[in-house]
Amino acid sequence: MKFFNNIRSFFSDITNFFQSASVLGIDIGTSSIKVVELSRKEGHFVLNNYGFLETRDYLEHANLALQMSSLDIIESEAAKLLKIILRDTQIKSRVALVSVPEFASFATLLDMPLLSYKETSQSVEFQAKKYIPMPVEQVQVDWQKVDEFQTNDGRKFQRVMLIGIPKKLIRSYKNICQEAGLKMISMEIESMAVTRALPKFERPTLVIDIGAESTAVIVTEKGFVKYSDQIDYGGIHITRALSASLDLGMQRAEELKRRRGLSDQTGESELSTLALPFLNVIIQEVDYIRDNYERRYGKEVKQMALIGGGANLSGMEKTFSLQLGIDLVNPNIFGDVSYPPEIEPAIKGLGNELSVSFGIAKKYFIN
Repeated sequence: MKFFNNIRSFFSDITNFFQSASVLGIDIGTSSIKVVELSRKEGHFVLNNYGFLETRDYLEHANLALQMSSLDIIESEAAKLLKIILRDTQIKSRVALVSVPEFASFATLLDMPLLSYKETSQSVEFQAKKYIPMPVEQVQVDWQKVDEFQTNDGRKFQRVMLIGIPKKLIRSYKNICQEAGLKMISMEIESMAVTRALPKFERPTLVIDIGAESTAVIVTEKGFVKYSDQIDYGGIHITRALSASLDLGMQRAEELKRRRGLSDQTGESELSTLALPFLNVIIQEVDYIRDNYERRYGKEVKQMALIGGGANLSGMEKTFSLQLGIDLVNPNIFGDVSYPPEIEPAIKGLGNELSVSFGIAKKYFIN
């Protein structure tokens, strides 16, 4: 099948591209664009520059979001925001790697006998037609082995992640980068980028990435994505609840949410009460995904990390950890990255916001 030929030359193999001193990791979300400029010196990553910008227009008008689950993206608006970031931050690199949101891609785990690379590719090619809900000629397909295991009767198996990204979206991302004066050399789904940005947890770790319109849930272990899923609830649902209940405009409600979070301080408990029903929906879905992983793998998940813009709300980490009944671990996105000392006070928040950008940028130097 032609749709499967040479897929790794686009998704994974970037070694033939000229070696750049620094690269950009770009994360285009529902309402924002986040950019990290990263280099590597003497085996250590160095943060050269970063920037992010969001549009608040989507708060009042959902159709003005940069991209939604419909797989469409507003190229002109995304390119405009990207150019503003590059101009205002004076980022120098023009080599870009771009992440793809979970809601805009297709990913599933397949168990199959342990085969050679060629045989695995042929098997994945055949199964792709069953799992990807689009005509295969409209999708760019990739796969990655994430595990090997042995059955009770001694047979060797492997677990691979089948990934599909619509070609229409790939063209849009290329157009956006080109309009901004960038050369896009690779793409990757967010779950894989996030896992690369995180420490290599020895135990299965539940990673909850809270975005604007949706929440990505990943189980990672030893640097590999072991399981991933998506929840169609995100930070904007809390904003809508505050807007409706307090009779505020969406932008005012968003500002109030970010300033006060889920704090139980005097005078702020009402905000927490209004937000909790929506958080409980997300937490219940996260718990369901965790249960699916544990039943499939036969392993318990006893720790979690919270990332994404939504993780910066005061009280969010504590709420998730208590309700899920598992320990909270520090994602430590900057653990292997040198950075200017003046940003130290903002490190935790920046790590949550830029985790995807860091992960996709690191791909250039690691693969």
